[in-house]
Amino acid sequence: MNEITLLQLIGEQSDQIQPDLADALTSLAFIDYIEIHIDPDPARTCQRIAQANTAKNLIIIATGDSCSQLPAIALAQRASGKQILSYQLIEPHLPAFTDSWPQAPITAHYPKGSSIPKEIALRGIVVEEFTNSQGFAQFIDNYLP
Repeated sequence: MNEITLLQLIGEQSDQIQPDLADALTSLAFIDYIEIHIDPDPARTCQRIAQANTAKNLIIIATGDSCSQLPAIALAQRASGKQILSYQLIEPHLPAFTDSWPQAPITAHYPKGSSIPKEIALRGIVVEEFTNSQGFAQFIDNYLP
């Protein structure tokens, strides 16, 4: 099996939205998990990712406001030869779509019963509902090849 790393982008809202997500994700067997705290400058965030990760296959997890840097991160990962298997977004605040927008499958996760923003469906993003962080981690575990 190829080496896969779960890379979670941590922003100001991450702990407010899913405070126990890191614990749920680190409990998955045979998976590397890295947290990257986003910097206001996307170039510095990309540098942190490059320094922390050597895996060729990534699943990027972003929550709320940390999604704002996805276009820059996607471009940097492509330039470095990394393959993004998917982007898993939890209650995302999406930036504008650009040419550098992620070219991998994108799933937006919302708590059960949440109202889903129209822009999510208009952009063709798959929507999944979950009950708690363990439910999200189980989704990721089932998603892995």
